[in-house]
Amino acid sequence: MAQGSHIIPLAPPKTYPKSDQGLNLSKPIIFHNKNNRRSNKCFVYLLSTIVILSIVMLIFSMVFFRFKAPSFELDLINVQNLRFSNSTNSSLFSLAMGAEIIVDNENFGRINFQDSSMSVFLYENVTIGIANVNVGRVEARKTKRMGILLQLRTNDQLMNHSNWKLSSDINSRMVKLTSFGEFRGKVKAMKIASKHKNSVLNCTMNLNLTSQAIQDLLCS
Repeated sequence: MAQGSHIIPLAPPKTYPKSDQGLNLSKPIIFHNKNNRRSNKCFVYLLSTIVILSIVMLIFSMVFFRFKAPSFELDLINVQNLRFSNSTNSSLFSLAMGAEIIVDNENFGRINFQDSSMSVFLYENVTIGIANVNVGRVEARKTKRMGILLQLRTNDQLMNHSNWKLSSDINSRMVKLTSFGEFRGKVKAMKIASKHKNSVLNCTMNLNLTSQAIQDLLCS
């Protein structure tokens, strides 16, 4: 060769990858959709919120909208002007009685009572006295006390019905009395819900003619 000739180097041979190497077909191609993941999270959050709110509303309704009938008690009974007599043909007694009625409202709403006839006092299932009570309103979770006054006296019906029993009780100086009262009211909670509730008061007691006092008072 002449001195001025140039040597051109050969290009390195090209290597072509195999079809499975170039395309990497052995590994699956995974496409991630961000919108789907966001929508799934939103659905989970929404469902959780609904469940929590449902539980809260259930507890709220069980506590605040579970209406109970108020309880009544008869207390502090005072006997005055007691008179009694006992004979073969006629046995009788009369007295003035003062007492206190206790109303306990355990509801989370106030209760308004209708005018009620309370405490029909009985002897041997015969009425011997009635006290009219106007309870009015009792606020939520409050207790109200009211005083009552009434007259108890025997009548012709009692003397015809069981004069022999009354004569025996007067001789023993212990007369058993019963009292019955029914109260009708309407409970209203948070100006949303209301419900009518009735309460019944049953009491038994013994009138001690010697000490001129009520004893063994038991109410249910």
